[in-house]
Amino acid sequence: MALHTHKIDGETYAFSWSPTQTLLDALLQADLPARYSCMEGHCGTCQCTLTGGPSHMLNNEVLSNYEIVSENQVLACQTIRDADGPYHCSFDD
Repeated sequence: MALHTHKIDGETYAFSWSPTQTLLDALLQADLPARYSCMEGHCGTCQCTLTGGPSHMLNNEVLSNYEIVSENQVLACQTIRDADGPYHCSFDD
């Protein structure tokens, strides 16, 4: 499994991400800092930039199609990866 990277508050971390987990679940399982609140795709607290490959969200009541497609924005609590990566997520962008 590829190691992915996560950037928050100027620090970069490596983590594993199973294709069956949400991005947020993978970050929390690795005991990494992350911004989140509702965990249901309603509040937008976990919005971050994700690059490195295709992904999809289980639910999204916050982001516009433009933010998703043009700005690589996702909700970490709802995002499942669709390829091996490696992916890079950033809460700092």
